[in-house]
Amino acid sequence: MIRFLLTGLLLSCASDISVITVEKNNDDTAVVAEPEVLNTPTSEPGTSEETSGDSGIQDTGSSTFPEDLVVGYAEMHFKQISCPQCVGVYSEFDIQAKFLLHQPTSGNYFAYMQEPGSCTTQLVETNVGVTPIQSNQPVNFNNITLYPVGPGEWIAQNLYEYQYERNSIHNINTAIGSVQNAFTSIEGFDDIQPYTLLWVDPSYAFDAVISKNGTTFSWFPALTTDQFEIIVAVYSPDGSQLLGAVSCFENDTGYMWIPGQYFQNFPYYSLTAVHLIRHRTGETFAPDFNGVLQWHMLWEVIGTGHIE
Repeated sequence: MIRFLLTGLLLSCASDISVITVEKNNDDTAVVAEPEVLNTPTSEPGTSEETSGDSGIQDTGSSTFPEDLVVGYAEMHFKQISCPQCVGVYSEFDIQAKFLLHQPTSGNYFAYMQEPGSCTTQLVETNVGVTPIQSNQPVNFNNITLYPVGPGEWIAQNLYEYQYERNSIHNINTAIGSVQNAFTSIEGFDDIQPYTLLWVDPSYAFDAVISKNGTTFSWFPALTTDQFEIIVAVYSPDGSQLLGAVSCFENDTGYMWIPGQYFQNFPYYSLTAVHLIRHRTGETFAPDFNGVLQWHMLWEVIGTGHIE
């Protein structure tokens, strides 16, 4: 799975945008705050050595399931864009759900995730090689219906905000089995600072300063069992070209400092899109499929700013 960033921003809605892929690895790290230590399991041969996150139901770092092979993956991604016009989209919300079902594998959907307390300038997600279990029938996450889009893959796109049940346990029902109490959904934010990240009018957007001396971000509420990621994507001053990006990852403490060293080489007044993302990951045993379902909840807010 590849992580996507916009190739360019809009200035006064004067041009269109497209999407490119940006590679990511965990080689370039820097301490962002004092991280808590996460437990990581011993890897199966041929799998990643790391997992990240807390499930709310089971800890991915200490599986006690009778069958520890992975048989599927569930994801819900709630994305809110502060200034849709600034990035060339028509809606404030982009809410999606995804489900994968396959034969048991020792692969790990969380292997790509950074260690808390680290930053990287390269963004890529790893793929898990699987043999899909196919069905042409829909899948349900509670009241959300996902439709087949390929072998062993179901997606629901363009969901309405009211369809997303915050902090709720979800059951997964398929034509060939179910997963009860599969995952717990996530909630968003009552406050984000700097508040100028969230200007909705293109004439005021990009006002927030991303400092070459380092910038502190904060949010409320903090959910200490979850993780938090901030991606600052940097664009040319006219918004036409993506110049680079940095992603910093931390346990969700309600604040994060991103070192200014990551912005030293960018021109003053370069524009930025700031992605603030809460992550919740976990595993749930799925008896009907004789394996583990891995799941990932994401709540993302995209704001705007500039380098100074």
